[in-house]
Amino acid sequence: MSRPAAQLLVERALALVPLGDEFLPLSDALIGASHTDREKLWARSGAYSTVGKRVLDADRLASLVPAVVTRAQERMERLFALVIEAVRLQGEGDAAGAARALVRAGEVEEGERRLEQAQQIYSLALEVSRDLRDKGPEILALRRLGRSSRAAGRLEEAWEWYQRSLRLSEAQGDETGQAIACQGLGNVCDGRGERPEARAWYERGLEIARRLDDPSVEWPFYTNLSVLAMLEGKLPLAERLLERARERIEAAGAEDPLLFWLNNRGLLLLECGEEVAAEGVFREALARGPEADWEVTLRVNLGGALVTQDRLLEAQDEARRAEEIAILNRFVPDLVDVYLLLGSVARAQRDEEGFVFYEQALRVCRERGLPRKTEAAILHDYGLLHARCNRPSEARAYLDAAGEVYRALGFAPELARLAADLEEIGAVG
Repeated sequence: MSRPAAQLLVERALALVPLGDEFLPLSDALIGASHTDREKLWARSGAYSTVGKRVLDADRLASLVPAVVTRAQERMERLFALVIEAVRLQGEGDAAGAARALVRAGEVEEGERRLEQAQQIYSLALEVSRDLRDKGPEILALRRLGRSSRAAGRLEEAWEWYQRSLRLSEAQGDETGQAIACQGLGNVCDGRGERPEARAWYERGLEIARRLDDPSVEWPFYTNLSVLAMLEGKLPLAERLLERARERIEAAGAEDPLLFWLNNRGLLLLECGEEVAAEGVFREALARGPEADWEVTLRVNLGGALVTQDRLLEAQDEARRAEEIAILNRFVPDLVDVYLLLGSVARAQRDEEGFVFYEQALRVCRERGLPRKTEAAILHDYGLLHARCNRPSEARAYLDAAGEVYRALGFAPELARLAADLEEIGAVG
């Protein structure tokens, strides 16, 4: 009889992997090769496992090493080819071409969510392009530094990079660069929770984009403004803006932006109380075979539509599928949304075992430096679960903590909902 393969918790296995860039692919494979403990699969504890409590078969990991090495080698070959192209172009006196090749190399790393490495390469591109008469490569490198800083949660750094990009674009009369910089600055403000400032930047960028009459530059502003309107409860305005975005996407003749549109359309339908229609939109988007990051988002939102229909087992299935994709691709910040969905399922069931999901979400939020608005949303939902489990004092503590953040950010709609929640549980005198 063969001996069963030894298993180890993921959190313990990760502690054995040496630090260093060369070991990152192995860490990725370790998490991707993990699975829920089959011995607990049907036990109550199995339903509430999170990433660190998954288990790993060492033999399974060993079998994946050739594929891990191949993927890492392919990535390095792409990077080396682009760097060699940059060296060749620099030798030919084409520093602008060299800078653009380096930006493409940075995009390879950014696409793998290796943000620190991407920023190092973008910084090289910025250095190469600094003294060029053609400022296009410098503007592009600044924007990429802004984008990757924002993705890493370093919003102040992102703000500075986008500001530099905007100033340089203005000095060069580059209106496309100005519009895109405005979008980046609006996104940073949105990440900070500064909605009026975000709207101002989006409206400024939209004004520039309209002058350009370039639908590919124009449509993102309509989607962003639509989201802000929805968050403020201005649903007819949100719908009009979203429809305008659809018109500009169709004018651009591009397929990829339709995922943005469909996702936002589904969220708007949910906000309008049209859960079945929202479910259909999310399923339509998933049928397009989106990339992994979009699939996580869409499955989480689909799960939210299912929860509102009291289809809790289906919602839980979507959450677990989203979790698997996020784990496989090391989309750690995306796990916050997965755990919030699983928490909402537990809340609907009045199951205090779901507390583990909110604790895990808070841990990811704080370790990854996610925006304060994200932490507030977790605290708010956590308080609601306490309320559903007949723990009013704990509920009030979490809701009050969420309220402090909402007030600091000036989130009036969220404060109104929170006040209603407090009144419902009898926590307001």
